[in-house]
Amino acid sequence: MDEFSSDQPIYPTEQTPPTGPPQPPPPTQPPAPRGPRWGLIIGIIVAVLLFFGGLLMMGLIGLVSSFGRPAEFSLGAKVGVVTISGPISADSGGSWLMGGPRGSRAIMAHLRAAADDGNVKAVVLRINSPGGSAAASQAMYTEVLRLAEKKPVVVSMADVAASGGYYIASAADVIVANPATITGSIGVIMETLTFYELMEKYGLGSMTITSGKYKDTGSPFRPMRPDERKLLEEMLNDVYEQFVSDVATARDMDIVAVKKLADGRIYTGAQGKEAGLVDELGNFYDAVQIAARKGGIPGKPALKEYGRASPLETLFGGAAAAIVREIRASAWQQSSDLLLHPSPQPRLR
Repeated sequence: MDEFSSDQPIYPTEQTPPTGPPQPPPPTQPPAPRGPRWGLIIGIIVAVLLFFGGLLMMGLIGLVSSFGRPAEFSLGAKVGVVTISGPISADSGGSWLMGGPRGSRAIMAHLRAAADDGNVKAVVLRINSPGGSAAASQAMYTEVLRLAEKKPVVVSMADVAASGGYYIASAADVIVANPATITGSIGVIMETLTFYELMEKYGLGSMTITSGKYKDTGSPFRPMRPDERKLLEEMLNDVYEQFVSDVATARDMDIVAVKKLADGRIYTGAQGKEAGLVDELGNFYDAVQIAARKGGIPGKPALKEYGRASPLETLFGGAAAAIVREIRASAWQQSSDLLLHPSPQPRLR
């Protein structure tokens, strides 16, 4: 036989070890416990500290601004200043950040505080308002009358003091207006939207269930009946008569003479003086001097202002705060007329 047989491989092959039964996978180890998420915790702590730091800063700003006017903290006779600005409305809530109560309730509280302050010998009521709620105007009118029984009250009219603004002003001892001030507008208005014709055009309808035939008076979903219009006119005239009577009483004018002026027209301050609705022409500081003289305060009087700005108003400035107040008051008035009450509300505007 040959040395090399065809049955044998020329080169040796690698031998594979014998395979046994399948082995189970190694046991999995539980994940290592994660440590606290310090980044998130620190971020939350920093955010909380910044928030409360901001609140503290606003409080300090208000405090520093208060001490920046030492006349208010000095002893002795002062002239109090109460400001009515924007549309007149009833109560609206407040908070520490946004300030205290708003609307007529806040103004009445300021008037009572001025009445009880022994150092305040006279009060200047600064009015810059086109009017608003009849009931709120009447409520503040009453408080001004009560204040005037204790100490002199002088009204300083700004850009506008009309309708409800004039209602309140009439209760003062002296009314001072700029020659270009807009005032007067003695009258009452009631308005509501109607869109029943638009609904009919597009095939829309409304179903209303009431306990009486007058419960949905002024509804925008149907035309007003003649008896409903008569009912509203009687109510409107009643409020008008109260308005005119109060102005005549406070101003010591004949009611017939007041009615000749009370057809809803507006007057400038100069025209109002000629008509007897205004006593003096001048600005805010002229009103302060008149109040000081009537209160027996010699020289330049110290002022004490009621109703300081809230911390948020102080932070963002008076102009921005005034805009917010105007928007809020207007929005509240519109919502109260169109949404909160089924019937339209009388307003002095």
